[in-house]
Amino acid sequence: MARPRKVKNTADGDALAQVLKNVSPEKLRAALKRDKMFTFRLSEMDRETMDAVAEAMNLSVAEYLIRSHHYIYEKMREMEIVK
Repeated sequence: MARPRKVKNTADGDALAQVLKNVSPEKLRAALKRDKMFTFRLSEMDRETMDAVAEAMNLSVAEYLIRSHHYIYEKMREMEIVK
């Protein structure tokens, strides 16, 4: 069962809002459609630290990884490393 999420006004939330303001509704819908599965192996230590960070952020590990990916991708776009 999914944990209830607490909604907070934070700098991270503000940063996400800034990123999303330039995203078309069609692209946002496509990005939010979660119909693919991704499986990988990791060490027990990596799993424990991911669990701890995700819990501290009140996120599932999957949501933590997805948000981390989007943050890094946006920073790389700003640096013109990726399109």
